[in-house]
Amino acid sequence: MGLFSFGQGDRLKKLMAAEASVFFDGFQFSLKGSPRHYDDVKRIIEANGGAKVWFGEALAYERGAGIALWRVRARNFNWLGPLYDWWVEMERTEPVEFTFHLYLPDNLKYPAMNIRDHTNDEVEAFIRESAPYVRE
Repeated sequence: MGLFSFGQGDRLKKLMAAEASVFFDGFQFSLKGSPRHYDDVKRIIEANGGAKVWFGEALAYERGAGIALWRVRARNFNWLGPLYDWWVEMERTEPVEFTFHLYLPDNLKYPAMNIRDHTNDEVEAFIRESAPYVRE
């Protein structure tokens, strides 16, 4: 018996096809940040329809630390301003500072930037210049 015995292969193929249908063209990059805020960040990224978290993990472990992972494709960056606004408010109301690291697909081991150190316009410009534009 193979890995996909008893019809599992067909179900997996259908699931993969359904997931593939939600992909769209866009700049591809990843963000890593606090697991506590996974749902809020995903909602902000996807709010205007110009960006999609095509893969995410609410809790992953990297070098022993808990992180959240958002793999993003973005046609536009209208979500960056709201993300920064939300971030300021979260740090105002909670006594914990947190950050987001941006990764490019060709180097997922080391962050390309800590977005705390940059404005949303600088982050957008960096992504447009450095991230691959994927056409599906």
